[in-house]
Amino acid sequence: MTFRSHITLGLIGGIALSYMPKLVPYTQEQIFGLLPLVALGAVFPDVDEPNSFIGKKMPGFSHMVSCLFGHRGFTHFLIFPVLLLLAGIYLFPNCKDYIYAFCFGVFMHQVGDMLTKSGIPSYFFPFSFGFLKHKAVLLPQILRIRTGSSIEMFIVLPLLLITLAFLFWDKYSSVISPHIGRFFHVS
Repeated sequence: MTFRSHITLGLIGGIALSYMPKLVPYTQEQIFGLLPLVALGAVFPDVDEPNSFIGKKMPGFSHMVSCLFGHRGFTHFLIFPVLLLLAGIYLFPNCKDYIYAFCFGVFMHQVGDMLTKSGIPSYFFPFSFGFLKHKAVLLPQILRIRTGSSIEMFIVLPLLLITLAFLFWDKYSSVISPHIGRFFHVS
């Protein structure tokens, strides 16, 4: 997936969490405030690809990660957001909400890559044996998309954006509407 699709999918996931108050004990406003970190997390795993959107923003770090792990390597394994979460909570115990949001974005990135033709090889590392040794995918081959293809850009991304718009409006229209009205108020 391209960075636009990853960000959009991450935001859809972040807003979808607000529909589960028993699972995610945050207010709509708190979730809204955490969405930028979800979006950042949703592009971060591609730091292992120097030509990616995030790789170009962090070239030295991106080249180092790429040399060490290759693309769709460690930053795409399930263990990566888990270790980030544990290390983040240990090192920054007062920033748990921000760490949760970022790591959720990383996980949503991985979900997005599981919708592509390539999937994620060795996703369950270090448990890469038996059925876990195969690449992680969520769709049958015929339904998976090629990153950057016309199908992604002209069908998948617009559908994701429409879904995001509906979810966003459904959840945050009461917060946004009064502010929009101020721009159009004629006295």
